[in-house]
Amino acid sequence: MSELAFLSPDAGQADGFSPRAVSPLARALGGSQIVDLSLRGKLEVRGAVDEIDVEAEVIPITPERALVVCDPGRAGALRPRLPGVVVDVTAALAGIEVEGEQLMRRVTDLSLDRLPAAGKVADVPALVTRRDNRFRIFFPQEFGDSVVATVRDAQEGLR
Repeated sequence: MSELAFLSPDAGQADGFSPRAVSPLARALGGSQIVDLSLRGKLEVRGAVDEIDVEAEVIPITPERALVVCDPGRAGALRPRLPGVVVDVTAALAGIEVEGEQLMRRVTDLSLDRLPAAGKVADVPALVTRRDNRFRIFFPQEFGDSVVATVRDAQEGLR
């Protein structure tokens, strides 16, 4: 097998099958002020990261790895346009967006002035980015309930 196409939601639509997009965080978020980013397209690029030229958010992980985050449904169209080895991690990674530096300081030891960075958030491996006072956190979807519960508890402690 030379590719991991079976991981891509758009590739799963063959033969009349149409997957239903449901966030792994839907139950955990339940009306909170946390923005769910889980259904965004997420492509991990390995190799020529400096050659990435697409209209999408490109988050550097290492000099040889990056995460490309795009609108839902665009991952299939972007994948062939990206250099190097591309793995669709849309279903593997959940994501949230939260507001407040004080909140982030309660859930991670990462230096918030040096983002994007990979590290632990709520004791879970994550990739964190920052835009002004808003933070995007991408992490393995199987830890979704735990991460959301920890972030909600930290938010409650700030009220």
